[in-house]
Amino acid sequence: MKVITVKAPLAWAIFNAQQNTLFRYDFIDCPARVAIHVAKSCSSLDVERFFKIKRIVTPPPSRLLLGQVIGVVDVGSCVEHSSGWDWNISNPTPIKQFDYKGQTGIYEILDDRIDFDCSKNPINEESGYKLKGNPRGRWRVTVWPHPHTENQYSFAATIDGGVMSGGIAGDTLLHGCYGDPEEALQAGIKELYL
Repeated sequence: MKVITVKAPLAWAIFNAQQNTLFRYDFIDCPARVAIHVAKSCSSLDVERFFKIKRIVTPPPSRLLLGQVIGVVDVGSCVEHSSGWDWNISNPTPIKQFDYKGQTGIYEILDDRIDFDCSKNPINEESGYKLKGNPRGRWRVTVWPHPHTENQYSFAATIDGGVMSGGIAGDTLLHGCYGDPEEALQAGIKELYL
């Protein structure tokens, strides 16, 4: 499947705010189906610029998905401009998110990487960068349904490529039992900074 990498605020708007055009430097034969990969970095300035241009309010950078393939869109037409192309997109369909290293331009991934079962996605997540203490580096906390207790939630955490393990019996990557997804998320973040 063809893939493009886009900045996080725009990727969020495609799947959450009916953003139906993409400016690209690449021509694409239409109709086409394209996977959307989110660029691996996003700053508050990126979010502010996006708001000034599009007038769309997005979540803060820490709540935007980064470095993942998050869904597919249909490209219905590709209209030329002096500096590039406007792709008219429709049918944004979320997929099971997965980490992937993006590239410039249009590139390809194997079709079997695309899984339309969104129940495999976390309920909530946040990412950031820890500058002090050990370990330090880029972190990500995800929230999942508790594997044994109905209507309860657990978190999984990674930092600098490592996974926090030693959690719940039978699912060592999940930690805690919380009554609310946000509570589980905040507990995971706090754990990384202890």
